[in-house]
Amino acid sequence: MIYPLPNERALYIKKEKAIVIADLHIGIEFEYHMQGINIPIQTSNMLKKIEFLIDENNANKLIIVGDLKHVICGSDAKNNRYFMEKERKETSFFINRLDKIVDLIIVKGNHDVFLRSKRANIYNAGGFKMGNISFAHGHAWPSEEIMSGKNLVFAHVHPVLKIKNNYTYYTKPCWVRGPLNKNLNKYRKWNKKMNFVIMPSFNPLCGGSAINENKIGGIIPKIADIENSYVYLLDGTNLGIVKNLKKFSINIR
Repeated sequence: MIYPLPNERALYIKKEKAIVIADLHIGIEFEYHMQGINIPIQTSNMLKKIEFLIDENNANKLIIVGDLKHVICGSDAKNNRYFMEKERKETSFFINRLDKIVDLIIVKGNHDVFLRSKRANIYNAGGFKMGNISFAHGHAWPSEEIMSGKNLVFAHVHPVLKIKNNYTYYTKPCWVRGPLNKNLNKYRKWNKKMNFVIMPSFNPLCGGSAINENKIGGIIPKIADIENSYVYLLDGTNLGIVKNLKKFSINIR
């Protein structure tokens, strides 16, 4: 059984004693710094939160569904070299600390191209399967081997709900859960009763895709029936299906 932890950006798999998180984007502060915005490094704060969740739930595994780190190697490398080195140190510090208390499992995301560590089990973008639960970041097609599970856990898009009033708007992180597309022809064999869930980003500094306003691009909507999927806030509030939320804009006066 897999379920969201109340008011947290994390899932829990009871049978495996595993915490599941995604999109930590360690080093995103360095990108803000390059734009003239100084934000303190958040790695230690995220570690404290993760260690609390591990201790609170007596977990012995931590699964990260992609984008552990932020800077994509090779992107403007001349200017990024300094920040890439600092990010590498932050990432190593993060992995080394958690390796002491849990089995660490990482599925590579698009920001994790050159991620390597002897202290973690690292899977490529095709994902992996644990029991009847499959995991893939969502920027690339999951492998056919993991499409026989009961649930498919995605990340990548950082889903949020956009709420507007007369003067401004704000966003709330959310979960998206629903069925796969019935006309999924990519795979020869796959479980047509399989459900998916899209995780919110664990790092609150990350931006998000407004699920009730924008059309999600990339691979995920080719696999998942987004329009007929349910949206849940972190406190468990079920807001209904995506296509209805798009039809009636959420306004607070």
